[in-house]
Amino acid sequence: MSEKGKALRQIFYRKGDPYHHISAPTPYAARMLEAAGFEYIFLGGDVTFGVMLGKPGVLLTIPEKISIARYFVDAVKIPVVMDCDEIGGLGPAWAVRACEEYIRAGLAGMDIDDRMPDHSIQAAHAEREGGIEAVIPVQAMVDNIKAIVETKKALDPDFLLRVRCYDFWVNPDSDDTIRRLQAYEAAGAEVLYLGGPFNFDPEVVKKSLKALKVPCTVPAVWMTYEWAKENGVCEIRTPYELEMIMHAAGWEFLADFRKRGRKVIPEWRKKYEGNPYMAGGVDFYKKAGDDKTQAPRPTLP
Repeated sequence: MSEKGKALRQIFYRKGDPYHHISAPTPYAARMLEAAGFEYIFLGGDVTFGVMLGKPGVLLTIPEKISIARYFVDAVKIPVVMDCDEIGGLGPAWAVRACEEYIRAGLAGMDIDDRMPDHSIQAAHAEREGGIEAVIPVQAMVDNIKAIVETKKALDPDFLLRVRCYDFWVNPDSDDTIRRLQAYEAAGAEVLYLGGPFNFDPEVVKKSLKALKVPCTVPAVWMTYEWAKENGVCEIRTPYELEMIMHAAGWEFLADFRKRGRKVIPEWRKKYEGNPYMAGGVDFYKKAGDDKTQAPRPTLP
């Protein structure tokens, strides 16, 4: 386990080479990401739990999430990280419990949020999580961070803690948010996640990066690799891309099928002919005597 934690830390702490992150909707998709050369797998509330269970991650309990995480850990050899946004506002005891269970499940790291989870009746009928409406007090988040730091110190010092800050969504005073981030850093956050609105001001991001010492990941649709490298961002996040493409292509096929019927199937098979993930595109099993052994996973050219 510690080796995966070390490998994960190296991804975030290397200089001048921002990692490009895409989240994994399913264990099968995690294998796709691994085969394509991605270096770690992330399990998030929308992309993973929304896809697998049709419920936002904030509505799942820790044991439910752990049972899912084990499938991903077993599916790939690279580090797996899972979010823990549902403990926001619950206090240090829940942070400790989550950290203990995450480590025992073989995860290499965890994300914790400072937002207040949406537990409204609307959330009960949604597949995706709602927007950011509030964050917990700074000291409450600091207490959670310190509790996790002490727990992982005892169980697995290489287990990585990334802390997400969503205060930029609700606080117009960016200097105040930066002070919040610095408090998280002082409490033991090893990587910081600067979560801002869709029009996140690049100058505010720059100012934040200069004020912080630990690596920072930033989800910003405008961010290029060159900008991230120049300004010291450790990770560019576009978590939804694989999940969106999978479902967008699936919806397009279903609409075509309902309109024109079974005759579209050969056309769609032809469209993706040669793709390793089409049926018949790869011999997933090859015969060796009377035994079946798994063939190598496909890799990108």
